[in-house]
Amino acid sequence: MMQFNAGFGEFKMVDYIKSIREAILNYDEDSVKRLVTEAIEDGMDPLKILDEGLTPAIREVGDKFGKEEIFLTELLLAANVCVAGAEIAKQKLLEEKQKVSKPKGVIVLGTVQGDVHNIGKDIFKVLLEISGYQVHDLGIDVPAENFVKKAIEVKADFVASSALLTTTRPQQKLIEEKLKEAEIRRKVKTIIGGGATDKNWAKEVGCDFYATDAIEGVKIIRKICEGQQ
Repeated sequence: MMQFNAGFGEFKMVDYIKSIREAILNYDEDSVKRLVTEAIEDGMDPLKILDEGLTPAIREVGDKFGKEEIFLTELLLAANVCVAGAEIAKQKLLEEKQKVSKPKGVIVLGTVQGDVHNIGKDIFKVLLEISGYQVHDLGIDVPAENFVKKAIEVKADFVASSALLTTTRPQQKLIEEKLKEAEIRRKVKTIIGGGATDKNWAKEVGCDFYATDAIEGVKIIRKICEGQQ
């Protein structure tokens, strides 16, 4: 969008990437949707908006949360704002029959059977999607065999499970067993999280990774799938 500066009689180009970042950091959904729409109308590639505007901004918010500089509610607000902008960009890509770049990885995600907590899982999903991963969210109260079936169906790179109750966390161990029974355990990485889990439990379960929160979980998956050190 070109803006006219009456005082100097000059036009200047709006820095959409910078403006989108600032709007996300201010949790301003209306501004993000407006800016993404205007950027597209001005000819900016929707992929550029996703890769250079939305993704780095939500990672910045995630880093702030990881450093305890913001609260969980603020992380949720920023994630929802970012998703709103991403949906507009993705819709434009579909209209133009462009393909979003190949996903960086395929993740099967869910809260284990008997557990209906979903806030942490939902944050994890949003951050993964914004970061370029294809996420298959099985929801809450998910039987172990369903994780396995979906992993086979979509050829998952990771199976991620969340448990917030000590009474339900044994389901994470059952997922490991079911993956072995299906003879795909060596083909897929597993990561667990949730309030009922810790490093000792992860070792007992036999999973590949444990994440203290959604931010760490994304970092782990990025390191493995993108080869980051």
